[in-house]
Amino acid sequence: ALASAGTRIPSLRTNVEHLSGGQRQAIELNRFVHWGGKLVLLDEPFAALGVEQTRRGLDMIRQVASQGIGVVIITHIMQQAFQVADRIVVIRQGVVAGDVARNKTSPDAVINMITGETLAGAGPAG
Repeated sequence: ALASAGTRIPSLRTNVEHLSGGQRQAIELNRFVHWGGKLVLLDEPFAALGVEQTRRGLDMIRQVASQGIGVVIITHIMQQAFQVADRIVVIRQGVVAGDVARNKTSPDAVINMITGETLAGAGPAG
């Protein structure tokens, strides 16, 4: 699975402390799948990664999800959310401000949920 996602580990004998952030994440996701995990929660998983490592990470998330494993991603990067999400849930001030299928919304609508503005910009929503 590591190779299919484009992750290269120099050697099986390499200590994890010598691997990049992307390689470490790939190993963690693979361990999770191997041990039969059913739901993975990722909080800002790509915050410290470069463009290529982020692309590989998104590919790996798609692979994990395609195996029937639930994936919850907490991110402030809208582009990443729209690339891999089935649903987008916005929590604002501790309350669910929106819960929509990704294909039934837009980045602008999600931003409005985040900021509490109506789609027309007429003021705060509910």
